Amino acid sequence: MTGLLVLAGAVRPAGAQTQPAPTLSDAPASPHAVYESPAFTRAVRAGTRTRTGHPGPNYWQQYARYDIEARLDPATHRLVGHERVTYLNRSPDTLRRVAVHLRQNLYRADVARQESVPVTGGVSLQRVAADGTPLLRAAPDSAAGYTVDGTVAWLRLPRPLVPGDSVVLSFDWSHEVPPAPADGKEGRDEGVYFMGYWYPQVAVYDDVHGWVAEPYTGQAEFYMGQADYNVRLTVPAHWLVGATGQLQNPEAVLSERSQRRLQRARRTGAVVPIVEEGERGTRVATQASGPTATWHFRAQSVRDFAWGTSDRYLWNATRALVPPPANRFPGDGTVREAPSNPDSGVATDTVMVHNFYRPTEAAAAWPRGAQFTRNAVEVLSRSLQQPYPYSSMTAMEGVLRGGGMEYPMVTIMQPWATPAKLAGDLMHEVGHMWVPMEVGTNEKRHVWMDEGLTQFNTAQGMRTTHGPEPRPSGRASDSERGQRRTYLRVARRGDEVPLTRHGDRIPPSVYFDLPYDKGAQVLKALRGLLGEASFRRAYRAFIDRWWGKHPQPYDFFNTVADVTDRDLSWFWHAWFHTTWTLDQAIASVTSTGDSTAIVVVNRGRLPMPARVVVTRSDGTTERRRVPVDVWLNGAQRRTITVPRSPAVVRVEIDPDEHFPDVDRSNQTWQP
Repeated sequence: MTGLLVLAGAVRPAGAQTQPAPTLSDAPASPHAVYESPAFTRAVRAGTRTRTGHPGPNYWQQYARYDIEARLDPATHRLVGHERVTYLNRSPDTLRRVAVHLRQNLYRADVARQESVPVTGGVSLQRVAADGTPLLRAAPDSAAGYTVDGTVAWLRLPRPLVPGDSVVLSFDWSHEVPPAPADGKEGRDEGVYFMGYWYPQVAVYDDVHGWVAEPYTGQAEFYMGQADYNVRLTVPAHWLVGATGQLQNPEAVLSERSQRRLQRARRTGAVVPIVEEGERGTRVATQASGPTATWHFRAQSVRDFAWGTSDRYLWNATRALVPPPANRFPGDGTVREAPSNPDSGVATDTVMVHNFYRPTEAAAAWPRGAQFTRNAVEVLSRSLQQPYPYSSMTAMEGVLRGGGMEYPMVTIMQPWATPAKLAGDLMHEVGHMWVPMEVGTNEKRHVWMDEGLTQFNTAQGMRTTHGPEPRPSGRASDSERGQRRTYLRVARRGDEVPLTRHGDRIPPSVYFDLPYDKGAQVLKALRGLLGEASFRRAYRAFIDRWWGKHPQPYDFFNTVADVTDRDLSWFWHAWFHTTWTLDQAIASVTSTGDSTAIVVVNRGRLPMPARVVVTRSDGTTERRRVPVDVWLNGAQRRTITVPRSPAVVRVEIDPDEHFPDVDRSNQTWQP
């Protein structure tokens, strides 16, 4: 393999022994090295990335402004839209073509996909234009025009888009809203319509790869750029709409009674029913001057826009209180306590929380949805030391058959009947408002960065809100233990693939088990390795440095190395690039003369330090450690010698359960 060698997060040419790493002593190349990609190397040389984990001095990012008008006809299930996109070229490159995602083409009969979905015909483009010049569907080498390749359209511009300039793209389009469960992210179901990935969206052009316009095949999710949205949605009169952004015309679509209730929810923090049973689909809740109503929303600097609508929804609202952005932690990851309530003496921002659901037995837990959503917003704002970034958060029930799906300021999820499951699902989906909505990872190529980090954050949030699973040890939260069980079940079956595997090439049977639960367990192991304080500094520095930007895995690895001053190339290699498992064991405990010998063996291939706790007959304990270098240098066993007296009555490896060992039964010895 060609490329550059990551050593302690600092990167240099493989085999170069004379140039020291920027922050650590140099080390020879090893079988545990991690190589950065040639594309990342070019970005470092261009000054847009660094090997310390900071964005480079020349970092840039594209931007867009969307103006969309769309109309839903429930009689035909058809959505018709007009869209105008102003695309700003902030890159140093001249662009002669633009990639646009048409993800609704997943439902076209001739498009490749990884799962069975209903066929609706996909997107129908009635008009495409650039700066007012109509673009015709043409051959790929046409001077100006467009081609459609599956779920991606390529527009050849009538004039090159030079750095610092912009182009206005226009689309007239329509498609049928697919019946649920569709791809598990959108669709229509029993009076509910939810629109995710419903409009032509310009693909990401970034500093590492240029155009990132991979097809949508129904499994791996998305990579999106920041944009402003100005959206008008026309639906039948007296239907409710929940969406990304802020409602701009409440007086045109909501009754005075509903507006007063929203004001009370914002003022008091109580969970206020905005639309109750018996008020659905009536003038008591909404108003309209004709058979339709147009809801107007705006959102700034978000990566997507989604919305849902129904005449069957009940609507509850409340508020969450979070620290304002000025109170977030410094860029070096320094930990600072955040206020937990408005009486703390520190200013707070108000986040409106909305909850839309149908009153069914299957959705019996949903009346508590506003409360759970508020808890998630407040708890994650405190635990991540980065306030919730938006002015509202909306949770909507319906369409999906399992779990939930995240969008900026909005989530849609299944009709949970169990409160604990709804609370956990909402904690996870609200957690996505940090990653990838603001820390803009490429979900498609690096699933673990999106889902692993969010799953880890979910476990911490659930532990804060609901406490650990009740048991004497209290070593890990219930969520953490569940994540570990899931990962180890896959590992013991031998069904793993590396966490670095592209999302579309992860087997569907383990798609949720590995990037989600193994990813979260790897972060837990990293925390155990570094210690709580050091881990928190590094983790929060990564979030702060890459807020509103597009990090690569190397940016995460390099940030951890930079903040902790630790060479962790062996850790990244073992946990992310291999399917090795951890299996440390106590082989024997024997006493001779005045000493006791404890033999620790590494039966798995994955290297981790062995933390050993020795308990004596008088109740005292002592901690010993086998450094990871022992295993990295090829040894498979290490003997720890301790005094014989008082008698050793118990020896245990990793009693704090920091590391996901495949066989804990061999980690404890008792006479």
